[in-house]
Amino acid sequence: MLGACATSVRVVGAQVCPIGRPIAFVNASVLSMDTPTLLRAATVVVEGGLIASINPTSVPANACQIDAAGGVLMPGLADMHVHTDSTELPIFLANGVTTVREMNGSPAMVAVRERIRRGELLGPRLLVASPLMVGAPLRFRHTLIVTAEDARKAAAASKAIGYDYLKIYDGLTREAYDAFVESGKSLGLPLDGHIPADVGLARVLEAGQSLQHIDKIAFAIGGHRGDTSQLAATRQLLKGRRVWFTPTLASVLALDASGTTEYGTLLRRADMAWVDDGTMAWWRSLAGERAPRRRSPMFQVELLLLGVLRESGARLWLGTDAGNPTMVTRFSVHEEMIALVREGGFTTFEVLKSATRNVGEFLNGSLRARLVPSANADLLLVRRNPLDDLSTLRTPLGVMVRGRWLTRADLDGMLEKTKRR
Repeated sequence: MLGACATSVRVVGAQVCPIGRPIAFVNASVLSMDTPTLLRAATVVVEGGLIASINPTSVPANACQIDAAGGVLMPGLADMHVHTDSTELPIFLANGVTTVREMNGSPAMVAVRERIRRGELLGPRLLVASPLMVGAPLRFRHTLIVTAEDARKAAAASKAIGYDYLKIYDGLTREAYDAFVESGKSLGLPLDGHIPADVGLARVLEAGQSLQHIDKIAFAIGGHRGDTSQLAATRQLLKGRRVWFTPTLASVLALDASGTTEYGTLLRRADMAWVDDGTMAWWRSLAGERAPRRRSPMFQVELLLLGVLRESGARLWLGTDAGNPTMVTRFSVHEEMIALVREGGFTTFEVLKSATRNVGEFLNGSLRARLVPSANADLLLVRRNPLDDLSTLRTPLGVMVRGRWLTRADLDGMLEKTKRR
C-alpha cells in the first residue's frame, strides 16, 4: 500500500509518522462539528498543517497512513481560560487540548507563544492576554490602573509587548474603563474579563467586552446575596446581544463546595499528582469537615443566570480557570464539560461546540476549529463518539497539532515527565 506506514495495525493510531510527510487517516468516523452526525468510513488527508481533503479519489503517494479502525476523528479542544506556564503545555496536548488562552499573561509567555508558532517548542496554539488590569493592588501579577491616562499607557504597552487581549479586572473606575475601550478599538486589542463594580454589566455589554466567570456576572447584577430579582432585567439587557462568555462552571462549583466533604473528595483525585506542593497547600486550605454539600443560594442564582445567557443566544466557549482550586491542567477541560452538561443543562453537542467550532468563529477564521478542508489540522482521535460518552475524550488514541501526529505513547510520555508529586 501507499507510503512507509502500515495501513492496518493492532493498536489504533500507534503509527509514528515522519514530520513533514502527508498523513492520511483511513477508516475514520469524522465528527466535523458542523452537525452532530458522524461521517463514517472516511479518509482525511492532512498536508502542510492543514486538512487537505476528505474522502479524496486518491491520497498522496508518500502519505503516511493511520488506520483509525472506526474511531472518531474530530477537532482538537480549546481551553479559553487558563493560568499556566511553559512546563505544563505538554499536559494540555496529552488530553486533546490543542488551543490554550493564558488569561494573566507575561512577556515570557508571549515569547513561548512565538516559539510554538515557529515550531521550536511543542505545545498547543497559545493566545496570551495582558496582565490583570486592576484598580487596587493584588498578590497576583497585575498592572495597577488609577487614571484614564494609566489605562491608555497600559494598552499601548500591551500592544507593544504583543498581547492578544486586554484582561479587564476588578476595581477599575469608569473613566479608566472607557479609556481601555477607546484604546482597545484603536489598537485592535479586544477586551475580556471581569465586570468592574463602577462600570456595570450594561456598559461592558455596550463596549462589546467578552465575559469571564458566571459568578462574576451574577455578582454584577445582584451582589453576593443570591438575589434573583435582577434576572428579568438582565434578560432584557441581553436581548439582541450575542455576547461571548466563559462560565468556568466547574471552578465555581468547586469553590462553592469548599469546606465540605465533597471538596475533600476532589482533592483525592488521581490528577492531583500533577499539582505542585505549594499549590496543593493552597487548595487544601479550603478543605473542611462540614456535612455533605448543598448547593448555596448564590450558586443556584448562577445556574439560573446561565440559563438566561443561554436563552439570549449568548455564545459559549469553554474555559476552566485552570490553576485555581481543583482545576488541574490535565483534567479541567473534562470537568468543565461534565459540569456544563450535568449542572448547566447544555447538550453534549453544545459543549463540544464551545471547545471547538465556537472558538474558531470567535477568532475570525484564524483558527477554523472544524474538521473541514482548509481548516487547521489540530485533531484528536478517540475510541467512541464523544456525543454519547464525553469520557472518551480523556484518553485520546492520538493528537495532531499543526499537522504533527502524536501517538498515545507520545502523550503518555509527556504526562509521565510532567508529574509533580
